Amino acid sequence: MKSCASTLRLGLLAVLSVSVCWLGGCGPAGAPTGSVQGKVTHNGAPLTTGTVTLINQGTGVGASAELDGTGNYRVESILTGDYQVAIQPPAAPNPEEVAAGAKVQTLTIPDKFQSPQTSNLTAKVEAGSNTVDFELK
Repeated sequence: MKSCASTLRLGLLAVLSVSVCWLGGCGPAGAPTGSVQGKVTHNGAPLTTGTVTLINQGTGVGASAELDGTGNYRVESILTGDYQVAIQPPAAPNPEEVAAGAKVQTLTIPDKFQSPQTSNLTAKVEAGSNTVDFELK
């Protein structure tokens, strides 16, 4: 029984170590990071709900941010580099939320913008603060 408790403690310690590392931003030592913010518009009007997703195909690094009510997004810290971008609509409410009266949004984001491979949207993130706006047409 004592070895079982020891194994459990080691497992918990390993999980805790990985969690602390992940939350602390472990990665390549001294890797430069930047922040990126901007506005997403669709046919000239702010896109007020949805998610902006950035993916660096070379490194596999990605980040996403929700749009606010004015069409703005912000990613606080991301490795510098070139990113492909997708804009996805918000998730549909689950059946319980609909039954409780949740509003179902009828937001149309053209399919081509919902995938980083087809959107033709890109962002170059450099050290420091970056502003990248997207107009969906």
